[in-house]
Amino acid sequence: MKQSVFLSAVQQEAGLNAAQTREMTRQLVEALNGILADGDSLTVHGFGSFEVKKKEERLSVNPQSGKRFMIPPKLVPAFRPGASLKERIKAYQGHE
Repeated sequence: MKQSVFLSAVQQEAGLNAAQTREMTRQLVEALNGILADGDSLTVHGFGSFEVKKKEERLSVNPQSGKRFMIPPKLVPAFRPGASLKERIKAYQGHE
């Protein structure tokens, strides 16, 4: 789904105009970015959890040269869907 389609759906659902919807969405994304950048997590009941996970360092191989090298540890954003979202997706699969 493209962002414009998503914004239209939110606009209809919330009964807001286009400018209000864009601003609300911008603020939501900015708040989520700030939460994750601070290393915190956010749980939205009925939807899921956004969190920061640490990927450990690992060994990798360059396929062209065969040379091995270490990939350093890093922090990555992650989303874990909630039970009700999983159920909705599972129910939707049955309608295909």
